[in-house]
Amino acid sequence: MKKSIASFLIFSLLALSGCVAPLSSNFSGRSLGKGKIGLDGVRALGEEAESWGGFKLAYGMTSNLDIGLQIELVTLGLFGKYSFINSIENGFSSAALFGLGTTANGMYVYTGPVLSYKMNFFEPYFVGRFNYVHYSETEEFWSGDTIEAGNYSYFQFTFGGILWFTRKVGLNFELSTFSRNIEFLELEGPIFMGGVKFRF
Repeated sequence: MKKSIASFLIFSLLALSGCVAPLSSNFSGRSLGKGKIGLDGVRALGEEAESWGGFKLAYGMTSNLDIGLQIELVTLGLFGKYSFINSIENGFSSAALFGLGTTANGMYVYTGPVLSYKMNFFEPYFVGRFNYVHYSETEEFWSGDTIEAGNYSYFQFTFGGILWFTRKVGLNFELSTFSRNIEFLELEGPIFMGGVKFRF
């Protein structure tokens, strides 16, 4: 079963050609661990609650490397996270993050550091992402927003925390701000998100 999931994720990475970068960043610096599976659901809170939501499915390729599939709104993408400092139980962890994906007439790429500190049942984290988005043609979404063709880049800074009820079940919350208004989505931020985490 776990080998089938890993094969699917690798095949998906090869199949994707190139989105609005996902707004959620719910990553900690710790890896899942070799052969482990993570499933995260996320939903925007507040004004964006009707529009934004999604999930992530990740697989621990090695003790420090996770790869996964991320779906959010109209985006579909893959990510990789490598933990340089990986405190499995308690303590400080750091990782590097990379993601790419596709959506209607566009593609995105993001990269950045992830820092977290696990303190028994609570794990605060910080994610700093550089997002690059390219649209090949103008697109109008069902919301009425029109995205003009072109290249867009911006930084995203996310502060969050995870409440771990058990080692395998957690509740996630985060706040993201942006280096500038994302004009092509008429999104000013900050964005509040919440979600659940499951580990298998």
